[in-house]
Amino acid sequence: MAKIPSVHLSHSDALLSAVFCGLSLHLLFNKLEITHITALKRILILSPLLPVPAILPHYPNSASVAILVSYGIVYGTLAASILIYRLSPIHPLAKYPGPLLAKCSQFWNIYNSYTGRTHLNHLNLHKRYGPIVRTGPNEVSVCDADVVQAILGPDGLAKGPIWSGRHTPKRKHYSLISIRNMAEHLRRRKVWNRAFSIPRIKNYEPILRKRLDQLVDALQAASRSNKHVDLAEWMSFFAYDFMGDMAFGGFFELMRDGDVDGLWKMMEKGIRVQAYTQHIPWAAPILYELPGMGKNASKLMNFVIETSKKRIERGVAFTGEDLSSHLLDEVSASPQPASFGDFSSDAFLAIVAGSDTTATVLSNIFFYILSDKMIFERLREEVDHNFPRKEGTAPSDDSTKLANMPYLNAVINEALRLQPPVPTGLQRGPEPGAEGKMVGNMFIPPGTGVYTPPYVIHRDERYFSPDPDRFWPERWLNTQPKVITNQAAFLPFSLGPMNCVGKSLAQLELRIIVATLVQQFEMDFKVGWDPANWLNDLEDCFVFIKGVLPVVLSPRA
Repeated sequence: MAKIPSVHLSHSDALLSAVFCGLSLHLLFNKLEITHITALKRILILSPLLPVPAILPHYPNSASVAILVSYGIVYGTLAASILIYRLSPIHPLAKYPGPLLAKCSQFWNIYNSYTGRTHLNHLNLHKRYGPIVRTGPNEVSVCDADVVQAILGPDGLAKGPIWSGRHTPKRKHYSLISIRNMAEHLRRRKVWNRAFSIPRIKNYEPILRKRLDQLVDALQAASRSNKHVDLAEWMSFFAYDFMGDMAFGGFFELMRDGDVDGLWKMMEKGIRVQAYTQHIPWAAPILYELPGMGKNASKLMNFVIETSKKRIERGVAFTGEDLSSHLLDEVSASPQPASFGDFSSDAFLAIVAGSDTTATVLSNIFFYILSDKMIFERLREEVDHNFPRKEGTAPSDDSTKLANMPYLNAVINEALRLQPPVPTGLQRGPEPGAEGKMVGNMFIPPGTGVYTPPYVIHRDERYFSPDPDRFWPERWLNTQPKVITNQAAFLPFSLGPMNCVGKSLAQLELRIIVATLVQQFEMDFKVGWDPANWLNDLEDCFVFIKGVLPVVLSPRA
């Protein structure tokens, strides 16, 4: 019986089969990139094996070469197809201008995060391209107050795609800030709204006063033993200790012991890792497994988990009312506590978001008022007028009076304007799996992230003028002619239903601490230190990572 000869594709046809496989992967990539990332990764790994049987007869002595050829052609075709599509006029964001590299790949954004200059980069891009800039393959940055209100407001967009990458891998439970489903986010937020209501914040004031007294004593002791102190570090220690009290009823003593456990450094290093993974969520599990990358974030999360367990064991009877008593529903008649996973994730959020941002804003305030001693002296005059030292009154005695001190609040607002706690990372987008949405006159395609960068908007002459780059508290006093201060464009705490839930508490902290330290101490920069170093050392890693602020302190006579 005659043997039937086997039929093989020609060499060119065999290679074309790999090209076809790569093009097919691009179609799957567009459909599954957002909603089925795990399945997509498996397909990307295994599908280049499909053309191997067609290619193998042309490399009979080396199967490994045939496999390498197949993978090379498939991935090369996939990469080329993606690039052509992203740069083509049929891409949904094609009409928006932006850097070529940004349109091609998110690695452009990772590089900016690595340099810490994302805020400056966004500012320069908007100056060059206008109010709407394409900052990624599927990202735009919007610097238009009318559109920003529509994006962030009650009928706006959900949390954007970066939050898929900011979630720690292997954690099944999401913190409030990471939830991209708007209905679920608003459901989980109800307990936070209750915990940070005005009556509840009044309950936190004694805790704040106690920690503030400890800070003043510590700075007085430090001023006697050292020529200068790193005021930024002390602001971090204070914020961490107070947030530990407010969230857990205790456990943190950085002002007393220093950062002996390396908690603050762990948090800063973890923030850096998330600044990278937010741009490439699919690679987050890989990056967290690299030596030194995810270690600090995991250690900090484990610390918070252990602290959460201790807080549950203590109970509200021991700690008094704190944030945990609301998250665990310990203060209601019919308690419905959150799961431990949700509780520990939200506790982690409270520590990181509540301490780091407050410490950075406080440091920025003191940097600016010490850079212009006339501002410092005018602020002190207002504090002394409202709280006369001869009468033994202190700013911490009356938070209502602090809220009505115009120059104090102008100084705080101006620091928040120039250096907002989240300089560029306010990102929104359609919910995963949802269709696109109109915001104002702008259509946002599905899978698109929309940045509304406060750092850029706050320096736009259309909304803040004259001299939008200048620290000038008087612009908030409404006493100067031809001064524009557009409150609708002021976004230090975001806005809408997903704004910063701790805004009122943060404002209370800022007022009490700034007023108290200005009244209690003579302050000046360390002799020979260049104030330009402070601004140069600020790094945008979603929140600002700050450098050293060397200040000479002496108790006021």
